Amino acid sequence: RTASTTPLQALNLLNSHFALQQADFLAQRLQREAATPAAQVARACEILFHRTLDEQEQAEAVAFVAEHGLAAYCRALYNSNEFIRLD
Repeated sequence: RTASTTPLQALNLLNSHFALQQADFLAQRLQREAATPAAQVARACEILFHRTLDEQEQAEAVAFVAEHGLAAYCRALYNSNEFIRLD
């Protein structure tokens, strides 16, 4: 098979030590490279998706970071379909 997904794979990606560690590393990098939450979420999208955020995405991302933290945002991006299925 060329592609396979199961609930266990998704849970592992979401909760594994490796995934959490990589989200923390990315958050640290973003904090070094960008001063504000808006700039940090924009930089994250550039790094992971090679695109810019639209205004709505930007506002939602900044609100998410304010409530849950930058590392949680990075973890969410790593678990997004856009990242997993990057073509």
